[in-house]
Amino acid sequence: MDDPRVQVLGLCRFSYPAALEGFQTRHETMEERRAALYDPARMETRLFWFEHIALPGLRAQTRDDFTLLLLMGDDMPGQYHDRLMAMIADVSQIRPVTRPTGPHRQVYREILHEARDSQAEMVAEFRLDDDDAVAVDYVQMIRRSLGQVRPMFRQKGRVALDQGKGVVVTAKGEAVTLTPLLTHCWAAALTVFLKPGDDACVMDFPHQKVWQRMPLVSHTDRLMFLRGAHETNDSKVGFAGTGRYKVAPEAYPDLLQRRFAVDIDAFRTGWASLMRRLEEAGG
Repeated sequence: MDDPRVQVLGLCRFSYPAALEGFQTRHETMEERRAALYDPARMETRLFWFEHIALPGLRAQTRDDFTLLLLMGDDMPGQYHDRLMAMIADVSQIRPVTRPTGPHRQVYREILHEARDSQAEMVAEFRLDDDDAVAVDYVQMIRRSLGQVRPMFRQKGRVALDQGKGVVVTAKGEAVTLTPLLTHCWAAALTVFLKPGDDACVMDFPHQKVWQRMPLVSHTDRLMFLRGAHETNDSKVGFAGTGRYKVAPEAYPDLLQRRFAVDIDAFRTGWASLMRRLEEAGG
């Protein structure tokens, strides 16, 4: 169902130095927080995941009527900022946003509210980590689900759409493993429908508990997300409470190319090379 009254709006934080309460990894001072976030090895890792995992699916969306706000700190070192801007230069839907350190939820709320279309009936908001991915038809599937979502939205004013079939991409050392999962309310591919004037935003709802705050539509029939798991994650990826489905190992290259525009063989090769370079630089 096409409906221009529905705005699809996302937020991706790229090493944004939120105030001290904004991360699970704790630091005593903002100086320590910035040093950890902008550590060269960490930044190389985050840029690699963003370029090879998150960005391809955004670039290849089958519907281009969406906006993704890419939030970064105004103190990001210039060399990393310039590389990030070059990566997104050909994706007009990605809008870079620069902010100084601030209370994380307040900052997220402000920039999402500023980007909302006040004339929209609904704003379909989503969050995307810089090492995760949504499928190439993610925006299209949001719009195809409006027939299910709209009646509940008109009654309750808020609805969530959970698309819980994905693959966890785990990198440990130079090795990369793939784990297919059926999940419930993970952040990637979770969409929250709100009114443009709603004081809240998608970041105000803990994704695991979003079903406690609003009606939930859940689909697990289509592969919709990749979840990155590696040493620089702020929160660790746990498999408790998840289900499984089978994928033959030889099927992954074609599957991930079709669903996410991700070249997993090139990712494996590039990741191993990056790990060796970082080890040599640190040694």
